[in-house]
Amino acid sequence: MEKIHVFVFVIEGSIHVYEDGTEYRINAGSYLFLRKNISHWGGELYKPGTKWYYIHFYDSPQNEITEEVEYMYFPHSSMIYEDTYSTKMSLPKHGTVYNADFMKIKLKNLVSLYENPHPLRPLQLSLLTYQFFIELYSSHLEERKESKKHYIVNQMVKLLRTTENKKLTGEEIGNTLGMNYAYLSTLFKKQTGRSVSMYQNELLIEKAIDMFKKNDGNVSEVSDALGFSNPFYFSRVFKKITGVSPTTYINENYRYQ
Repeated sequence: MEKIHVFVFVIEGSIHVYEDGTEYRINAGSYLFLRKNISHWGGELYKPGTKWYYIHFYDSPQNEITEEVEYMYFPHSSMIYEDTYSTKMSLPKHGTVYNADFMKIKLKNLVSLYENPHPLRPLQLSLLTYQFFIELYSSHLEERKESKKHYIVNQMVKLLRTTENKKLTGEEIGNTLGMNYAYLSTLFKKQTGRSVSMYQNELLIEKAIDMFKKNDGNVSEVSDALGFSNPFYFSRVFKKITGVSPTTYINENYRYQ
């Protein structure tokens, strides 16, 4: 189809599909995304009793962004940056879920909503379908966590998040994990979209915000407690990450308490 993508999820039996010459077998508990405007056709006949769900969906509306960046799954600080909302999420082409019964319930609910004549049905269907695809995406990422590269980055994230009130040096990170820091730094940036230094700054500013909320010190005292070289550098990092200066943040925080 020219404009419509197709998602197929098999609950019983098996479906044999070709897409532009590539062969896929979708068994019970497995799924496949078929892209729009690409030829696809069936192979072997369905076995008796084969059952499946399918979803037709469109691309998101075009926006002004010419190049989208892939969404990074690894946890950052609690702050969500504006550019996060401009990222894209690449769904897996084909796979098998380990919670097939849960997925079947979700799909059954979508069908029930589709058959409901409620005037807000298109919006509700879009939201629930998006949520379903996110859960599928999350399940796919859980499988990828077992890879060596993901394990290493997870170890780095764990190390950085459990280090209190200071930035670790590259040498300390490399020695702790027993690996070359240049390799770790490159891998971390590729997997998370953030440099190690930027990630550590985010964690420290997150800690600074918590200290300000608890009235644990002024700008100079918090800067010193978190190991920044001076309050001016701390203020510059704080504003870069949050969009406002520490003084503005403190004043606004008190105003709304």
